[in-house]
Parts: sequence; structure tokens; C-alpha cells
Amino acid sequence: MYEGNPVDLRMEKTISADGIFDEATRQCRVYKYDPEEDNIYLELKEDELTVISLDAKYRCYISTRTELLYCTGVVKERYCKEDRKILKFRIENGFYNVYEGRRMTKRA
Repeated sequence: MYEGNPVDLRMEKTISADGIFDEATRQCRVYKYDPEEDNIYLELKEDELTVISLDAKYRCYISTRTELLYCTGVVKERYCKEDRKILKFRIENGFYNVYEGRRMTKRA
């Protein structure tokens, strides 16, 4: 459904008390979407897997041809598969559409 679409991944907050907040936006693309498990598998493009914290909440922006969506969640796993850097992202509370003027509505 979203496979191949570009993604901007941004840290929202750290979960760990001694965690370091990362303000950088990481470039990814959707490798696979699993709606039954509410997971998105992201391919990390330019950075190393270790820059992605497993103790943080992230906001994931997905650009499609017709809309900009976002969801929040956590990265559950980081691993390499066939020379690709994969992040298993667990979605919390579904997808939202982002409109001009910062107005957002939950997507059905």
C-alpha cells in the first residue's frame, strides 16, 4: 500500500531518562507495510542503524502522490537485510492526514 514511498523520520521524545534527543530528520522509504500488525518496515537511506534509538518515540511522515500522512510510534527492531538497513516501526493510533495550516484529521 505504501511501499516505495519516501519517509521523513523525526524523534518526538526520548523514553529513557538518560536518552539523548536527536533533532535530525532521517530519510527512509517504506520497504513493507503490515496493516494487521500495525508495523511499517522502513529502509534507512543515508545513516547508520545505530543513530536510531530503540528508546524513543518517533513521528513518521509518509509522502504519497496525493497526500502527506503521519503516524507516531516506536522503532522495535533495527537490522540489515540484503544490504538494506531496516527499521521495524510500530504504529500507535493510526495515520493522520497533514493539511496546510497545520490542521490534521485522523485517517479512517
